[in-house]
Amino acid sequence: MLDQRKSEIWKALGIGPQWIERDELAKAAEEAVKAKAQAAAVSPNSQPQAPTPAAASASSFANRAPQTSEAVTKPVASTSATTPSRVTSIISDRNAPPPRSARPEPAAKPAYRSASEARGVRPEAYTEARIHQIATADWQTLKQLVQDCRACEISSSRLHPVFGQGYPPCRLMLIGEAPGAEEDRLGQPFVGPSGKLLDKILEAAKLDREKDLCIFNTLKCRPPLNATPEKAESMACRPFLERQIELIDPEVIVAMGKPAASWFFPDLKTLNPYRGKVHNLTVQGKPRKVIVTYHPSYLLRSPQEKRKAWLDWCLILDTLS
Repeated sequence: MLDQRKSEIWKALGIGPQWIERDELAKAAEEAVKAKAQAAAVSPNSQPQAPTPAAASASSFANRAPQTSEAVTKPVASTSATTPSRVTSIISDRNAPPPRSARPEPAAKPAYRSASEARGVRPEAYTEARIHQIATADWQTLKQLVQDCRACEISSSRLHPVFGQGYPPCRLMLIGEAPGAEEDRLGQPFVGPSGKLLDKILEAAKLDREKDLCIFNTLKCRPPLNATPEKAESMACRPFLERQIELIDPEVIVAMGKPAASWFFPDLKTLNPYRGKVHNLTVQGKPRKVIVTYHPSYLLRSPQEKRKAWLDWCLILDTLS
């Protein structure tokens, strides 16, 4: 059901004055998918027709195939390494031994290292002693362990580790990807541009960031240049979030963005198949409800997806109710 909070979330997302009922949008999306499938079956090679009004209203629901372009490589004229004087001497003296082939030049070293090389994970990150220490830590000890962590090389480039926000117990837990520049500078989660959008959503939903929920990231340190976390880095940080979930003991977990959703669904390729539903999972030994939605930073880059995000937050409110 639509209530005042959901209306306020719609406004907070800045979608616009147009209102679309949830059932209407879902039906339009289904019709758009069927129309696309029928058009492909009739004429696979034909150009797509103009979308119907129903399809247009659900354009943000439909999955778009990525466009690719093939690079055209032009042949480069080869140049001979033999000088004219050398050619003349070889022709004039048939009995001269053939010239020694030039020693091959060593392969040029890459100007940069791969992310996994540049941000390697140290072997001690996976020791049983470290994992046991984290798994049995209380809240204050866990904070200190995050502060002292040097499991991977990105800890050397961070300004502040970001433990998270909130205290156990807490019913609602939001999980993001990794700290950004502002989070790294202040040591707090979601305080940059994406945090401001999240604050607007939470305020519209009448959820107090200090009392009603807690916020954590899958990674506690900011990767250089906000790079996507490597799998090894996420694995090194995983024991921290596992212990945080155990101590917070949330009933509802909201995974914001693909890296956060992948923490619960390792085979996840895209978010859409996992959105719009409540996943009843056993997380850290207890049944919990997991809801997948977009990361606020993605919504800033892709405002056309805000309608989907609104539906997700409506689902979150319904689940909490």
